[in-house]
Amino acid sequence: MAKKQHIKEEDYTRNILNRIRSLEESVKQGKSLLTEDEDKKKKETEISMGIAITDDPIFGQNTLTNQINQFRTSVDSGAQFSKPNNADISESPLIFMPNENNLIFSGVIPSLNNLKFQFKLRTNTGDGCFLSTEGLILNEKNLSILNKLYGFYENWKEQWNMEASTLEQMANHIRENN
Repeated sequence: MAKKQHIKEEDYTRNILNRIRSLEESVKQGKSLLTEDEDKKKKETEISMGIAITDDPIFGQNTLTNQINQFRTSVDSGAQFSKPNNADISESPLIFMPNENNLIFSGVIPSLNNLKFQFKLRTNTGDGCFLSTEGLILNEKNLSILNKLYGFYENWKEQWNMEASTLEQMANHIRENN
């Protein structure tokens, strides 16, 4: 019985070594080993199909400025937002994706160790408040800002869901002009 188990361990070890060799060969050939790369490319493709929302009247009256001002008033006055950029949509603070009838709002809160936030109106789970940072200290002040951030997200999502016709109008206008 011990001999049979020893053979299984040798097979297991051999199998692991073969997998390692296979991965090394893939790296030499420049193949992607992680699905994260594929997920990142998919996300970039999705966003590239989006449109940077500005204060242009086709998006409503001062839509971008109003969103940014509401955020700064409600969450953190020092929040930073990049300039809308149709050349690199992923860098824009407010992105409309007409094919999905979806909206993404993002920025940075420097006072929370440059915490990056991204709100996505529609997700599979219904939860679209994403945060990323390195080394955030949890103290009362930071927790207060995080609570405000989440509250703003909930209100933002509710507001845009109630204004679904605005998104549909934007999508129709964009389709007509393409």
